[in-house]
Formats: sequence, C-alpha cells, structure tokens
Amino acid sequence: MDIELLRDKILKMDVDEAVVLLNEREKRQVRFSNNRIDISKVWLDTSLEVFLSKGKRVFFTTIRDLDKAEEMIEKYVKLLGNLPENKDFFGINPKKQSYEKSKIDKRLLELQLEDVAKEVIEGAIEKGATRAAGVIYRDHVKRKIATNYNYAEEEIANMDVVVRAFNQYRNAGQEAITTANADELKDPRNIGQRAGTIAVMGGEPKDGKEGKFKVLFHPLGFGSLISYSLHLASAFMVDAGMSFFAGKIGEKIFSEKLTLWDDATMLGSGHRTFDEEATSTRKTLLVDKGKLMNYLHSYSTAKKFNTETTGNAGIIRPTPWQAVMENGTRSYEELLGEIDRGLFIVNLWYTRFQDYRNGDFSTIPRDGIFYVEDGEIKESWKGIRVSENMVHLLSNIEEMSKERMWVKWWDEVIPSYLPYVLVEDVRITRSTL
Repeated sequence: MDIELLRDKILKMDVDEAVVLLNEREKRQVRFSNNRIDISKVWLDTSLEVFLSKGKRVFFTTIRDLDKAEEMIEKYVKLLGNLPENKDFFGINPKKQSYEKSKIDKRLLELQLEDVAKEVIEGAIEKGATRAAGVIYRDHVKRKIATNYNYAEEEIANMDVVVRAFNQYRNAGQEAITTANADELKDPRNIGQRAGTIAVMGGEPKDGKEGKFKVLFHPLGFGSLISYSLHLASAFMVDAGMSFFAGKIGEKIFSEKLTLWDDATMLGSGHRTFDEEATSTRKTLLVDKGKLMNYLHSYSTAKKFNTETTGNAGIIRPTPWQAVMENGTRSYEELLGEIDRGLFIVNLWYTRFQDYRNGDFSTIPRDGIFYVEDGEIKESWKGIRVSENMVHLLSNIEEMSKERMWVKWWDEVIPSYLPYVLVEDVRITRSTL
C-alpha cells in the first residue's frame, strides 16, 4: 500500500491533519511444557492505523481490511464533524523531522525457535529441575508512517524468551529475557540453567513472615515496578491527576542512586525511530540522581505543559518505549552480602496500584523468594506480598549492581534494561493468593 498516496487522498477530504501508519508484522511463537514443545505458530498481520483531525475534533481507528480502507476512511471523515471537541488537542507535530536508521539484527530472523526452546529446556534439567515450561516469541515488524508533515519507515526485530523451571516440590524459578541482539542468544542453555538453579535453590518453601526487610530485587522483579511506574510519567497521566510524579519536576523525590531514562534509540525490544505522530524518538532523562527531570510528551501534551515533545506519542496519550536504569559498581554477590536480615526476590506479578496519585501499590513475589541472613540464603518463602508506596520504595534504593539485564514478560508491559537493586525498609505482608 502506498500510504503517502492514501494520506494525500485523505487531505483532500474535510480534514485538517492526518496520520497513516502501516504495520506489517510476522510473529512466531514456540510454547513448551513438561520438557516438550507443544505449539509452534506463525501469525502474519497487516494493519493500518488512521488518525484524523478537524479543528479540535479527533478520530482514531485501526483498519485490518486494507481493501476497504478508503471506503471506511470516507465514512470516518463524515463522522468526524459530529464528534465533540477535545480541548487538549493542539495538532500533530508540524516540524520537519530527521530520522536515524532503524536498528535491526537480522541474525535473529535466522534462529530456529524450536532449537532455542530445546536448549533452554536442557539447561534447566541440567541444573536439577524436574521439568520446564515457557514460551518464545519472535517479532519482525515493518512500519511506514505518513503525516501532513513527515514520512518515515523502520524495520525492527526482537525475541522474548520466558522459562519457568520446577523442582520436585513444584516450586519454580523463572527467567524472562528480551533482546534485539542475536549475540545474547548464543547460549540459550544458560537461560534455562539460571531458571533451573533458582528452582533447585527454592527447595520446599516455607510460609513467609510479615515485617520490614532489606530486599535485593532481581532485574526481572524490579522491571515490573519500573514498567508500571513509567506509564505514570506520561504527561497525560500527570494531567489527569493519576500519577505520583505530578507537580514534582525539578524536585529530588527519590534516592540519589536512581538515574532512569526512557530510551527508544538503544538496540532493544522497545527500539523505534519514530512515534505515532512521526516525531523522531530520543533518549529522555526522566530521573537524574533522584531528581525528576521530565515527563513523557506528545506534541499536544508538550504544548499544554509549555515544553517540547519527547517523541513518545501515542496519539491518544504519550507512552514509554523502553526503560534504561544506570547501574552501580558492585556485583550481585556483593549486594547479597550486604543483607543482615532480608530477602532476595526474583520476580513479581499482579502489580497493582491502589492509589496512582500517591503511589500506593501491592505486588506478589513469585518464582524465587529467598530469606537471607548475614549475606547467605537460608531458606525460600511463599505466600507474601509487597505492600508499599512507590515513592517510598524508590527513595530507599541503597545500591545497584554493575550487571544489567534486558527483561520483559507478559506481566511487564515494556522492556527494561536494569541492574539488581537493593532497597531498604520494604514492607512485606501476607498474601491470600
């Protein structure tokens, strides 16, 4: 489809601005359980995202039947005039953009996912797991975007590998990596080995205790906290009064150890060269040594906040692409050795905010919860919950590891490149799940 030609046709209709985004995706999946591959699938999908505006009236839709695209758009243009005005819409970015070439490691497209899965399973069994289950995805996407003002193309590819290894007590260890770099998948067996090691370390878990603990978070677990928090750095959420970041630009609100970016330019699963109004993406410093520096903006939110877009549109609202956190200088083992009485938590799920404005949340540890005394793991736990406040938790970061990992799984909504993170005074309660 020639989307520039389609854009030109739309602009001859009764509209002021238009965005046409064509997505062509090939997604492959291999799923395994009980040490065997169950499913191998391929999805081929082409979709057209269309945004229309007339004054402050806006309309957005996704079209999957491309043969009827022009006919459907004509109907939507007629509908546009009857819609209510959006007082917070100030147009799409009119500035001419320049784009970096999209980063793609085409070696990923040559990998046989079934072979990767077999090696992951073998790695888990080698370390003593009784069985392994998980899923591998490979996403290959080509995008083209055309607006009144800009045109761009990009091609990206990435893979997610998620494995849960189980021990004889049905206790699990999990690893979940995401990557756009084939070098990180040269030894898939190691991914399974790490999950198998955690499972075997877990033994037969005991019921956990309530209290305040020093906690060392694995990058996978901390990734859940960062992933859910970064969406609240969207200027849309701030403006809606649903963010603990609201009204704090320029203030030191977190630990000076915390420096955090949203960086779509880095080679990772969240890499992209343009946002959904064709603004070129960039590396945006959100937190600098504990000080809140920026929100994530589209052109419209930037106008309202009297600043510049950060290249994070979402036509409906700004969105983060991928989180990158500055690392520390000490190893994971050294950080573990700092714990007199505390926990090492590998993974979290069901992270939910009870109060977005104040940052109150709870989340449930799983697949690796270890009680630590005098720097040594003594036993594994079950049945606990982290019941905390995000500002309090991020303010109590004591140190990070020098190691960083790309992490993501289905309960984490964006990919993150994070270290192990040691946090003081974390409130642990009992879980009813």
